[in-house]
Amino acid sequence: MRSVMLPARTVLVVDDEPTVTRGCRRVLAEEGYEVETADSGRDGMSRALARGFDLVMTDLRMPDLDGMDLVRAVRRERPATAVIVITGYGTVPSAVEAAKLGVSDYVEKPFTPAQISEAAKRALGADESEPGLRIDGEIVRDVLTKASREHGFGEALLLQGSRVLSGYALSQEAKAAIVSGDIAWIEKRHGILSAEERDWLERRLQAELW
Repeated sequence: MRSVMLPARTVLVVDDEPTVTRGCRRVLAEEGYEVETADSGRDGMSRALARGFDLVMTDLRMPDLDGMDLVRAVRRERPATAVIVITGYGTVPSAVEAAKLGVSDYVEKPFTPAQISEAAKRALGADESEPGLRIDGEIVRDVLTKASREHGFGEALLLQGSRVLSGYALSQEAKAAIVSGDIAWIEKRHGILSAEERDWLERRLQAELW
């Protein structure tokens, strides 16, 4: 019985920086993906909506179009398409909105080839039944406890946001909730916080670093 060759997964990379599109194309092509690139937001929007890509990776800040508009359009018109946000201007509000829109991942520049490769794999092959990919309440609580008790870690999380959480098996939604101080979201999913955990999140809200 002959084996059947499955079609390559299709990826569109949208960024006005040629070094980013070239780098992503090289990394993802080596992983076996069929990759197209667009060097402007409007071109990316047109391509993303015209063709059913498996994955769209888009910058947020481009001269001709707000990348978040592209994200909203893809999530609305092509809901089966996974989306990854790649940006050098990561902010808590944009991370929170991206998570609410169902974005698969949020990768901040500068990133490594491994980070792009792993983000694509998670977006296209993530099975939420796998332990490492679940929104793990224990990990959320561990992060908050560590932030409240270890000054260095807490300050790094305040200043650098989700970058500090790259080594934790958390969803983007959970990371966004932590770095934005979203007490309601965390308690709704993971139970009432301790006084010290709540205190750190309230300090995050008051820091006004974002």
